[in-house]
Amino acid sequence: MSTISSISTGFPTTTATTAGSDELDKDTFLRLLTTQLQNQDPLNPMANEDFIAQLAQFSSLEQLQGVNGQLETLNIVNSSMNNASMVNLLGQDVVAYSDTFHYSGEGEQEVMFDADASFASATVTIRDEEGNVVDTVALGAYDEGEGSFTWDGQGNSGTLSEGNYTFSITATDANGNDVAVAGMLQGTIDEMSFANGAAEPSINGVAISIGNIIRLATGGES
Repeated sequence: MSTISSISTGFPTTTATTAGSDELDKDTFLRLLTTQLQNQDPLNPMANEDFIAQLAQFSSLEQLQGVNGQLETLNIVNSSMNNASMVNLLGQDVVAYSDTFHYSGEGEQEVMFDADASFASATVTIRDEEGNVVDTVALGAYDEGEGSFTWDGQGNSGTLSEGNYTFSITATDANGNDVAVAGMLQGTIDEMSFANGAAEPSINGVAISIGNIIRLATGGES
């Protein structure tokens, strides 16, 4: 009497995937299931409950794929609605956290900041768009909270040209302890970019994050 070798009732060990993807889709699942049924041991066929369990897995897989598709659609719709609502910020004066400001190349420039605590002295370092230090400014004592100082626009080599400048503030209190100071910017939102898929407003060429906007204001300085 001839002997029929036992064939595993599990899925084939070779993993079949869709072209260009490592994820098991429903078509691949059906091909694997069909192959399993064709190659099962006739003396030890798959039990009905096992077959039903695998069909249930397929049904769950198909439902999950449908849910994922719906979630992707919802995300697209939600992003579109958010972007459309952000357009309403155009022309609005806002105050936002930012370490960058635009200098017109003429006259003085107000530079704003927010201190975590009162400080006795501070040094402001101003850099150009290439990161070069163009000026340093010494500040006296300021109270905790929002404040500002007037920068004369004079760098280490004279009046600076128009452009965007970044600044950082190193401050200490009366006991010599460091005080954290964040830069701020106030001005009118005059541009809204969607190049990266999300709304990114700008104030006179200075891009700011939506999440860094603190409040709407009036009489913005750019």
